[in-house]
Amino acid sequence: MNSKVNELQVLEQNSNAIVEAFKTEGGAKALFDRIAEQARSVVPDLSTDKGRKAIASMARKVASTKTAFDAHGKELKEQYTVITNKIDADRKLFRDSCDALRDEIRKPLTDWEQAETDRVAKHQAVIRAIHSLHDENIANKESHEIKGYIFDLENTEIDSSFEEFEQEAKIAKFETLEKLRTALAAREKYEDDQAELQRLQREEAERQQRERDAAIAKQAAEQARIEAENKAKAEREQAEKLARESAEREANLKAQKEAAELREAQLKQQAIEQAKQAEIKQKQAIEAERKRIEDEQAAQLKAQQEAEAARLANVEHMRAINNQILNKLCEIGLDEGQAKAVITAIAKNQIPHISVKY
Repeated sequence: MNSKVNELQVLEQNSNAIVEAFKTEGGAKALFDRIAEQARSVVPDLSTDKGRKAIASMARKVASTKTAFDAHGKELKEQYTVITNKIDADRKLFRDSCDALRDEIRKPLTDWEQAETDRVAKHQAVIRAIHSLHDENIANKESHEIKGYIFDLENTEIDSSFEEFEQEAKIAKFETLEKLRTALAAREKYEDDQAELQRLQREEAERQQRERDAAIAKQAAEQARIEAENKAKAEREQAEKLARESAEREANLKAQKEAAELREAQLKQQAIEQAKQAEIKQKQAIEAERKRIEDEQAAQLKAQQEAEAARLANVEHMRAINNQILNKLCEIGLDEGQAKAVITAIAKNQIPHISVKY
């Protein structure tokens, strides 16, 4: 164990070294560095009891010196507390007075800034309201509602009253009108498709009803035929029975036999007539089925013609929308050639993030 262990002396609370450390800038660190140098100069020897006790003694001396230094600092702090409190009160008074003076001097500027903020907020609120006409719920709006939005926005005047926001407001109006018109076209197409779907459903229901009616008529004709055949068979069997009975009573029942034969002939004729009626009903059922097929083919032809008419109408619709875009672009300062070039570029997807929905 190095003998330098005895060079570290425990400092008392009011020792000159501690007093000087508090008085001098960086004195506390310098005192600590000196103590640390002395303590760290000891070469530990853990192989002997003496060496281990020397290390423990050095650690206690460092702790005692720490306590003395901290206690002296606490005493100094208490001495300065009264002065510090007065200084803090004066500081607060001066700070508060300066803050009040600052606010007083700045009030005209603050008022102007608030008025400017309110003016800007007013214009921005109108622009947000324009954008809000087209939101995520627009697809659920009826076409007449969207037309109302377009009418109101078209009649919203964007002029110099918007000050520096005039151009932004005009762009917002233009973009929102384009979105609303696109949404209107989509909604009208949806409503037309729904109407067409309902029409086709009605036609299909009517066609199915006709098929059911034809099946019922056919079934009735078949039932009538079966009943007529059964009746004719029964009558023939009855006639045969009468004939046999007449043969047995030929001598005394000749007149009855002739009457029975006449009756049989009448019944046969009636059966023939009923068979003819059944045949007529069957032909009528066949004619009705032929008529249904012809009507169905006519309906298909009509649907094809209407689809072609719809395609031509869509072409005209696209042309009308392009003309509207052309007019609007001309209104905002483009000549007709430039406007057509812009529309062509949009249609060819040459301008990112911009498209026209018909």
